[in-house]
Amino acid sequence: MISPSTPTSPAWAASTAGNLPAEVAAHFTPEDVARGGAYMGGRYRLFAIGIALRLAILLVLIGTPASATLRNLAVRLAPARPAVAVAIYVALLVLTFELLALPLGYYAGFVREHAFGLSTQTRTSWLVDRVKGLVLSLALAVPLGSLLALLWRRYPGRWVLPAWGLGAFAMVVLVTLAPIIIDPLFNTIRPLRDPDLRQRVIALAGRAGVPVDQVYEIDASRRTRKGNAYFTGLGRTKRIVLYDTLLAGSSPDEVELVVAHEIGHWKRAHIWKGIGLSLLGMGLALWCASRILEWAVRRGGFHLAGPADVAALPLFLLVLFVLNLVSLPIQNGISRYFEREADRTSLELTGNATAFIRSEVQLARSNLADLTPPPVVVWLLYTHPPVAERIRQAGAFAAGARARP
Repeated sequence: MISPSTPTSPAWAASTAGNLPAEVAAHFTPEDVARGGAYMGGRYRLFAIGIALRLAILLVLIGTPASATLRNLAVRLAPARPAVAVAIYVALLVLTFELLALPLGYYAGFVREHAFGLSTQTRTSWLVDRVKGLVLSLALAVPLGSLLALLWRRYPGRWVLPAWGLGAFAMVVLVTLAPIIIDPLFNTIRPLRDPDLRQRVIALAGRAGVPVDQVYEIDASRRTRKGNAYFTGLGRTKRIVLYDTLLAGSSPDEVELVVAHEIGHWKRAHIWKGIGLSLLGMGLALWCASRILEWAVRRGGFHLAGPADVAALPLFLLVLFVLNLVSLPIQNGISRYFEREADRTSLELTGNATAFIRSEVQLARSNLADLTPPPVVVWLLYTHPPVAERIRQAGAFAAGARARP
């Protein structure tokens, strides 16, 4: 499944074996390293291409009359109904992005995943998912974009605080409703069917002091051979979800470790902390965007009719996009810290470092993880610690447990 240029020959494997981190050399073959490096190396490049594409689209919309042309088209379609014209403009903007991003999305999400033997999805299924995603994007972007434009008109120069309130409300609602409304649009989600495993999980949660009445499994195998698990939701909708691929390829001890990791997120309130940090970042980003939009209107040359012109939306999105990129190392550093905390909690709850390491190895192989990622890539892009670091943490935990009387 790997392209012929991938270095997996015995000679290459022998030459690199001595350069691997000890944790990688002990649990993986050089071929594992090569496969993961080839797959993830391509993903790094595609990430950079995706950023360049989004920036290019936004810059063209801002630097040419393109955004104003879309606005004028929307006004012609609804000449006496400005609110409808704004909604049409936002929809046209979403459709423009989707159309221009489709070729890259198809290559990255379908062609390449099949080339590496990771995807089980048909082309029709992939397209159906893409259409569902587009409909969902429109359902979210049109009302939110329209409300933002309304705030620009109603509160010129003072729209940041109400926009922040709107964003906070939307964020909490989405996190709360995603498990019961959005996720089922793409997958079948049902309670974990293995009764013994379910009881183990509930007992584990009880030891952690976390109320978990139900754990769910998702039919991820319809699309991928990768394994994963995640926690989601708030209040009555919060839940732990396991991929069926993870359940099929892991022992009960390994699944218990994965669940313990998710319980660690729950126990340490990582969702609420993440929401809080996101709200702080959102407030700063909105303030910066307001200053730049005011400057753009004063300066002129952006084809804007005024400070409340909906055609300024691409400039607003560009500011948010650039600020998100600049803050990405900070965001990902916080995420890696949360993941280390969850790893530590899972080891403390189960005391099973051996199963932890087995689970890490199994997931790294099935997901084609980069086993020797460059430090700068980890710093910039990784939301989780690298595999070698997580294995090292488990080894240190086991050594500490043996040293304790």
